[in-house]
Amino acid sequence: MSCRKPFIEDELIDFVNEDAFPCVGAKTALTKENIHINCYGDICAEDNTGDILGDLYHFIDEFDISRSMYSSFISVFETTDYLDEIEFEQALWKKLQAMHNLDSALCKWDPDVAKDPDHAHFSFSIGEHGFFIIGLNPNSSRKSRRFGYPAIVFNLHAQFEHLREMGRFDRLRDTIRQRDEKYSGSPNPMLATHGESSEVYQYSGRQIEAGWKCPFKHKE
Repeated sequence: MSCRKPFIEDELIDFVNEDAFPCVGAKTALTKENIHINCYGDICAEDNTGDILGDLYHFIDEFDISRSMYSSFISVFETTDYLDEIEFEQALWKKLQAMHNLDSALCKWDPDVAKDPDHAHFSFSIGEHGFFIIGLNPNSSRKSRRFGYPAIVFNLHAQFEHLREMGRFDRLRDTIRQRDEKYSGSPNPMLATHGESSEVYQYSGRQIEAGWKCPFKHKE
């Protein structure tokens, strides 16, 4: 599905291509032409969930870690009305839950990641593949998450494990964190390494308050 709003793909490419943009992994994916951008209207709509899921399945089928390393699937919601950080977070988890509800009828949860969002080894699973989720929102308080439209970035967890096996993950992670601190003006208080704390606190991009409970429920 191509973007209905003119130039939205170029806007996202310009966003990642900015010299100071912190995620060097995204920059590498852009250089390799491995950023897959699709537009779906409103993030709060129910009728686009199957379209996102189908396109994500295709992305998974086409992924080959030997040639597709540093790849991202990005769903952009170009007709979504104004959402503050909390409203975006709610819409993000509602969309992920709806995707999981459909996916669970077809696929098992990735056995290499935890199902419980409170678990330190949790990752969101689609098509039996774990994903690290990055939410983008024009009203994010974090500059590195402040794109012109609400968006959900899906990064295959296998990429991070491959980097760990090659001994390159820690250096890449530290570089991104240092660049993000400089770009956004402060350290990101939500950052944690997989296995130390659940990654769900990083998904929406906002600073999560104490006592927050992830609304996601695994469906058997």
